[in-house]
This record gives sequence, structure tokens and C-alpha cells, in this order.
Amino acid sequence: MLITLEKILLEYDPEAKNLLPALEKISAVFGYVSRENARKVADYFSLPESKVYETASFYDLVNIKKQPNLIIKVCSGTHCAVSDSRKIVEEIENKLHIKAGDENNPRVKLEIISCLGRCGEGPVAVINDKVYERVTAGGVGEILEEWI
Repeated sequence: MLITLEKILLEYDPEAKNLLPALEKISAVFGYVSRENARKVADYFSLPESKVYETASFYDLVNIKKQPNLIIKVCSGTHCAVSDSRKIVEEIENKLHIKAGDENNPRVKLEIISCLGRCGEGPVAVINDKVYERVTAGGVGEILEEWI
């Protein structure tokens, strides 16, 4: 079944309170909210395009830029930080020759994120929605081999 923007929009009444849920779903289905889709969303909700972008850019669950194929997230919550999640980030940066937070690499993105709610299993890393628990700096290479 092909999911189209129009089908997603029809799931929501065109009321301002439904803008964020619609944007979240569009981002989840298409990977981001393209400029063309933002225009259609603005038309559907009878809002200025600037309001759509303001909302989309404020929330982390909505992407307004096309995302790389490989997205790595490392938890920086208290338990993970105490368990050396920073060393995991540094190891990933060294192995992939990237920097956390760099938005300009078209192939891979490394993010440091807040608590994932898995404190008992930390440090935690997520690669394209696959969760890795009790990650160590020494185990980073083996994990990355699955993806590269």
C-alpha cells in the first residue's frame, strides 16, 4: 500500500492542534518534511508556510532536511554519561572521521541525545532504530562493522 502525503493529511482534521502530529508522521514516513510537502501542509491547514517550518524546526521528532542513510544516536543521560558514553562518541568520531552534531555529511549523522529510558542497560546507542545496550568504546568497531 503506497502512502502518500495526501493520505497522511486526510488522517487529521485541518485544525492547528493537528499540525504537529501530521508533521511527525510525514517525517517518519518520508524521512523529512520537504519544501514541497511543507507547502501542501500549509495549504491543507490554512496556515502560512512559515508556521509549518516554525513548528517543524522546533521539535526533534520532525526533520526538515533529508537525513543520511546511517543515523547513530548515543545517549548522554546521567547513567550513560557516568558509564563513559562520551568515550563511545569519541570512538565513533575517530572510526568514521566525523563529528557529533555535524549536519553536513550526506552519508552518516552522529547525534548525542538525552535519556532513552534504558538506564539499567547503559550506555546505550541506537543505529537506524536498532538499539545497542551496554556499549563500550572497545565494542564500537564491531557494532559499526554491521553497518559499514
